[in-house]
Amino acid sequence: MSQSHFTKARWAAVFSLFMGVTCLISAEFIPVSLLTPIAQGLSISEGMTGQTVTSVGALAMLTSLLLAPLTRHTDRRRILLTLSALLIVSNVVVATASGYAMLLLGRGLLGICVGGFWSMASAVTIQLVPPKDIARALSILYSGVSVATIISLPLASFLEELCGWRNVFLLSIIPGLISFIWQFLTLPPIPPRPGNDFHGMISLLRVRWVLAGIAATIFAYGGYHSLFTYLRPYLEHGLALNSSSLSIMLLAYGAANTAGTFAAGVLLNRKFKLTMAGMHIVLTALAVLLIFCQNVVSFSLALLLLWGFLFGMLCVGWTAWIALTLSDKAEIAGGLSVAAIQFSIGSAAALGGHIYDASGMTGIFLVAAVILAGATVLTLASFALYFKYTGKKL
Repeated sequence: MSQSHFTKARWAAVFSLFMGVTCLISAEFIPVSLLTPIAQGLSISEGMTGQTVTSVGALAMLTSLLLAPLTRHTDRRRILLTLSALLIVSNVVVATASGYAMLLLGRGLLGICVGGFWSMASAVTIQLVPPKDIARALSILYSGVSVATIISLPLASFLEELCGWRNVFLLSIIPGLISFIWQFLTLPPIPPRPGNDFHGMISLLRVRWVLAGIAATIFAYGGYHSLFTYLRPYLEHGLALNSSSLSIMLLAYGAANTAGTFAAGVLLNRKFKLTMAGMHIVLTALAVLLIFCQNVVSFSLALLLLWGFLFGMLCVGWTAWIALTLSDKAEIAGGLSVAAIQFSIGSAAALGGHIYDASGMTGIFLVAAVILAGATVLTLASFALYFKYTGKKL
């Protein structure tokens, strides 16, 4: 990682970015817990509603790839503030949507925010603190994802019961506004860093083990989100949970996800390769088990909690992979990783929407298992190629 721009840590600014990440990721996944009421409110299928995640993923992917090279002379503070303001606009558009097209527009605006903010936040965070505090600062930033997972699903479900799904998005404007003001008051001018160009990005993609790792990331996140996107309909219809039980389960799921992020730090430091391969194998096995245990409520809930726990580990794992293997190109690699993740989320939601409407959760579980099996193979291939080309073991 490159040298910090500031010699004294700007912790208030770091926490403002944490708040920004929390708001963005929460907004991205709110429809997961509101899938059914949004579909009913706009008179569309749950599969179509799930595909609004596609518009987020597609534009987030493009933004994460293009923003840094196209704004290489622009103050990063100005860009981050613009993206935070756009988040507020996105929530207003979704809350007032009169039809499917307007819903897609609002979610598309969010995609630009997610891709741009998330891909740039890590590089900016590194510049806000001295080298000795970089690891701590990044851990604060990434914890925003776990916090968002806990907040967005159960809280959105609970608030929807009280005041309807449109008001959930209107209420989301409040933390978004707080985040914008916080960043405006604490973020100093951040000059762009050199080397953010398309040539460096293309050169990185010519390395076979990097390409295999990016592909594994796509499959891993895609397999997870093909199921995760339709979690609420499964809990509500497949397992027949009432509203209070649903909120409790979503809260437990978020807590399990957070616990996985903490467990990953310990396990990955001890046996990185074994842990990475193991979590993909177990996720594949869980998807298969869910196919045959759909009618056993308590067992299915336990499997889903373990699923959330392992995904918390997986997120940390692929971030650590970049730090271990591409530390000198972390900024470009981070942009590629965000693009890969958003592509996989969007693709999984699009594919899952058709499968869910055609064959229900059985088809979703089967597709998740197949995709995650592919992720396992690609992960092992990336590690093998890395050793072949560098002589280093992970």
